[in-house]
Amino acid sequence: MTGRAPDQIGAVHFICLDPRKAKRAKIAQVLGRVGPIRWVKLPPFSLRATAAAKQAAQTAMRMSKNRGWSGLRKWVNGWLLARQYAGTYALFRANPQAVAVCWNGLNGGRRVFMQAAKDAGARCLFFELAPLPDRITMDPKGVNFHNALPRDTAPYLHWGAQAREAENTWHGLRDHITQRPSDQARAAAGDLPPLGDPFVFVALQTPGDSQLRLFGGAFPTVEGFVAACIEAAHHLPDGWHMRIKEHPTAPTDLAAAFAAKGDARVFLDNDTNTFDQVRAARAVATVNSSVGLEAMMFEKPVIACGQAFWAIDGIATQATDQAALNAACAAADRLAFDARARSCFLDYIDQIYYPRLDAPPEQVVARLQGRDAHGFWEV
Repeated sequence: MTGRAPDQIGAVHFICLDPRKAKRAKIAQVLGRVGPIRWVKLPPFSLRATAAAKQAAQTAMRMSKNRGWSGLRKWVNGWLLARQYAGTYALFRANPQAVAVCWNGLNGGRRVFMQAAKDAGARCLFFELAPLPDRITMDPKGVNFHNALPRDTAPYLHWGAQAREAENTWHGLRDHITQRPSDQARAAAGDLPPLGDPFVFVALQTPGDSQLRLFGGAFPTVEGFVAACIEAAHHLPDGWHMRIKEHPTAPTDLAAAFAAKGDARVFLDNDTNTFDQVRAARAVATVNSSVGLEAMMFEKPVIACGQAFWAIDGIATQATDQAALNAACAAADRLAFDARARSCFLDYIDQIYYPRLDAPPEQVVARLQGRDAHGFWEV
């Protein structure tokens, strides 16, 4: 796809797989000023399923939370997804100017809808919540690790060199970051070391989170990651400890498991505010939680243990297996990052990547033009 100026891109209209409720309202707020939106409740259906349709269905099922299905149920699901791909492909072949829109789009019917649209030559926009307040994710390639952002520092540094009049706008973001409210009461943490002692803070995710399942790498479960962190804590420098906090929406409570382990260097702290712990920590570790990105705004070294779009050399430390996590903890007092590269990266996602819900139409259209001058949107 080649870049086109907004006045050359033609009339823009959208065919959106309806996410309903609040998510639909957010999409409508962003896109409604750009062009008409046609909402479809389910992907269209066609009996003419090609080999490409069947392959897309298999991929969607592998990405699904319910990928353990077998027998008749698995066959029926694959049969339906293949026919939804075929119907969606036909829809966008018949509407070549339409833009395919979906919330998340990582698995199931949403995945085959967007894959079929892409294969039919349609432009795409994937929506998702943003880790920044009052913002939205709107990406032409995908969300989370699948987004269109570069995975090296050079484009961000190049962009930052040309945007110096608006440097460090990200500094104001940390004043608006708050932790999510907890869904349930947690067991008391018990005796904890002072926050003034040196420690690594570990932010856990919700068990079964798609970020873990799909992009967790060696750590696809909360339990497995906790076990890895407990082992890695033995490698921390003298006088250091590790504090672990469960995700506020996690349905389980790890307090009993921690008490049984009785490890003297690892502590479960569900009581202290997440970002009070981030502020006090000497480093922050996570599989790929947005807390890792948010911790950068508090100028902390961040250890990424899974696949994350922000896990870029120079911006974060990557520790994608047990040995690397052990090594990162052993060097906890020496972890560093490229302050200039990280600042340009944070400025870019603040000023450009995560649009506000009242984004001007030209900011939406820019996501549909292909490669921009800095190479961010080639898909």
